[in-house]
Amino acid sequence: MDDQRTRSNSSAESTDLSEIEIQENNRVEQIAMNNSEKNVQYQEEPGLFRSSNEPTNQDISCSRNWTQEERMPMISATHRLAYLVFALCFLIGLILLPSLAERISFSITKGSEAAKREEALRFLKDFPEAENRIPWIVQAVSPSVVAINTSLHNGPGLATGVIVDEQNGYIITNFHVICDGYQLVDGVEICLSDGRKQSNGIQLTGFDEQHDLAVLKVDMTDLKAIPWGDSDALSVGETILAIGNPYGLTHTVTQGIVSAKERFHTMPNGTVVQEFLQTDAAINPGNSGGPLINVRGELVGINTAIFGDRYQGISFAIPVNLVKKVYQKIIRHNHKRE
Repeated sequence: MDDQRTRSNSSAESTDLSEIEIQENNRVEQIAMNNSEKNVQYQEEPGLFRSSNEPTNQDISCSRNWTQEERMPMISATHRLAYLVFALCFLIGLILLPSLAERISFSITKGSEAAKREEALRFLKDFPEAENRIPWIVQAVSPSVVAINTSLHNGPGLATGVIVDEQNGYIITNFHVICDGYQLVDGVEICLSDGRKQSNGIQLTGFDEQHDLAVLKVDMTDLKAIPWGDSDALSVGETILAIGNPYGLTHTVTQGIVSAKERFHTMPNGTVVQEFLQTDAAINPGNSGGPLINVRGELVGINTAIFGDRYQGISFAIPVNLVKKVYQKIIRHNHKRE
């Protein structure tokens, strides 16, 4: 009996221990499941998640310890690329710097020239009878006057021209200073008041040898044409100005008066070949082809010749009314050829 009770008690105790172990195991599994759910971190995008126990990209990259030997090729390649980029930028800078500096200089000069011209034009318009007009006239007209340099068989040549069509780039000058026979002389260079120059692509649009006039065409922008005047309206004694390139001294201004009108150049047989205005404005080598200007800043003649071998107070200019007729004839003829 005692043995039976002992076996019965042992069996009951075993049953109780088994139930306790099962409960304990269930409690441990529940705790493990709860911890696992807490460790799952959902990312911002819906449906995507990762466990906090999973290594991130940063953890992976940081876990890789690069050796000095492995880093050196990457560092050297980066340095070489940086040196190449720097060298390329330096070469581009060397190529573009002169052009950029020239453009900046031209822009500054162009702005200053344009401002002076506009101010002068406003003054001349608002005060047509004002005294001391000469400086304003010069400021208004100077952008229309060009210096012309040439290469002749006996040395460099000097002349002057005046812009009469800013859209098409037409310049009037004397035939004898830019033509050799019926062709343009070598080495013609056009120099503007703003510092720009052109020596390539200059075209001889046409000429009239008898009246000693020629028309050049340049491919340049932002040109300023001089207004046409009326030479028939000039009076003897009226103040005039001459602007030119005497002896290479660009934009030299001289002042005088109309000394006489209708001075004619005749051939030995009595044939009249040319009409001139006579002035006492100083004209020297290099002035040929330059403008004669009235007190309104208008073109009234093209300075062409002097009396004798040097200036003696007698100068001659082709009247602008004749110049305009010859110019228009040359342009019409050139358009027909085109």
